[in-house]
Amino acid sequence: MQKQCFKSNDDLIQGIEIILSNYRCSFSDEEQVLLKDCVNRLQNSNLKPDLQGRVTESVKVVEILIRIFSIYEHIKDLF
Repeated sequence: MQKQCFKSNDDLIQGIEIILSNYRCSFSDEEQVLLKDCVNRLQNSNLKPDLQGRVTESVKVVEILIRIFSIYEHIKDLF
């Protein structure tokens, strides 16, 4: 996977969807559900009128992504 810089929620949504479609077999069912939850949260945050609501959802998404990919990197290093 190559590193990307995301400038908007829409870019991040697209990036997560690309990861899900290209690397689906690399993720457990639970991780796939979490990634889909990230997409849903980002889509919902785009609908929120207040900045605080959008920031809160974005922070939750970042927490989920860190959890998924830090575990992935740890497991990858074991093999």
